[in-house]
Amino acid sequence: MVIRRLLRCRKGSVAIETAFVIPVLITMFLGMIELTMFIEATRKAVSATQTVADLVAQEATHDDESLADIRAAADIILNPLPTDSNTLQITIASVGFDQSGNTRILWQDKSAGGAAINPAVGNGLGSPNESVVVVLMTYTYSSPFDFIFESKNLAEEAFARPRVARRIALNGSVEH
Repeated sequence: MVIRRLLRCRKGSVAIETAFVIPVLITMFLGMIELTMFIEATRKAVSATQTVADLVAQEATHDDESLADIRAAADIILNPLPTDSNTLQITIASVGFDQSGNTRILWQDKSAGGAAINPAVGNGLGSPNESVVVVLMTYTYSSPFDFIFESKNLAEEAFARPRVARRIALNGSVEH
């Protein structure tokens, strides 16, 4: 009889069910916030990379100062995400094509801590005696919930054909 009474008793069952459900709901909520922020960071990284390539391709010549301004535009696009030298690296390059269509680096700006660009990435993107702008950007996304989620590297590439000249000059020279 005592056992039947205990099995019918529902006092405290809501508290126990809540204790089981709340951690699951909190985890799902944090996961949704993390996913949303990661997607936003990815979207901004893609947009910044494409914008840098587009801005470089709009002019026939650049200097170190104009490239610094273009890199600053990438920082603005990524705002409010952190863009210090540990989280954002950008390489801007002009890949040229010789008479045979072989690719080679005409010039490359790695002053924002970026990695070297392999000229083979330009294969098939241009005609002889032309060039293509290649931008490689790596952004290290750090979660606000870094105690749960680890940071992730987002690597983006963007390509643009020069609009004004067949080859874009850096500091007055097409080849460096």
